[in-house]
Amino acid sequence: MNASPPPSPTITKGRRPLRIGVHPANLHLVLASRWEGTFQNIDVEFVRYTNGRESAALLAAGDIDICGTSSTVPIFAAANGLDVTFLAASAQRRRDGALVVATDSDIVNVQDLAGKTIGLAQGSFQTYLLAKALEKEGLNLNDVITRDVLPAEGLAALQQAQLDALITFAPYQDYALTTGTMRLLQGSEALIPNRSVFWTTRAQTIGAYTVASFFDGLERLGRDIPHNIDQAAYILATDDTSPGLRRAWHKAIVARNWSIHHINTTILRELQDEADALFRHHVLQHQVNLLA
Repeated sequence: MNASPPPSPTITKGRRPLRIGVHPANLHLVLASRWEGTFQNIDVEFVRYTNGRESAALLAAGDIDICGTSSTVPIFAAANGLDVTFLAASAQRRRDGALVVATDSDIVNVQDLAGKTIGLAQGSFQTYLLAKALEKEGLNLNDVITRDVLPAEGLAALQQAQLDALITFAPYQDYALTTGTMRLLQGSEALIPNRSVFWTTRAQTIGAYTVASFFDGLERLGRDIPHNIDQAAYILATDDTSPGLRRAWHKAIVARNWSIHHINTTILRELQDEADALFRHHVLQHQVNLLA
């Protein structure tokens, strides 16, 4: 299997290709967009954008048909009245996500975060992770100050003492913890499932055959990646100039379970637990029922 640019789809007369949204944080779809033969039975077009939090707006505007994001993004979409349909989910990634502080910080536990400034990607799984970490210690999101940062920016801001703590994820968390300038305060493994979910607001337009073919393609990719680690690392590390980050990508790929799962009751209950937690912490203005 060789990395290659996404193939130009052949558009059947009267039908357009499935438009798949691709942003840097969803590694399955980043790889799919450059992995030959991922979607063999359907015509696809990859639509690139910079941030997963843009997904709901792009779906609502009809600019994309399907996307993959953290579980938090479609919960916000559902809370805002969009008709969200979950199509697939990754395996749990309980070790992918960490709350870190500077090595010389006087913060020694999560309770010490009260009144502190924490960097994270607002509205992503990192919001949920922080909420659960604080809740475990009797705190609320209102007890801390949050600042929206991108992964690399967050690492630099923490090193420069512009933040008191940072929530990061693979491969940045491995890189952060091997530089000697940061230490782990709280991992995600005991707190959240941390799946990627693949979803749409356009299920009726897409159709069952296309949805099934999309799932089959993701499942095929998930089987291929563990046998092509170097290829996957090359694709994902393309924009990283740091040798340390390149090595961290390789380690993250090896550590990740790339399997894809149908949506089931267990996954829906996980999503509902997340929605309930976000409501408790006043991130959502009203409750969302994903089990109906």
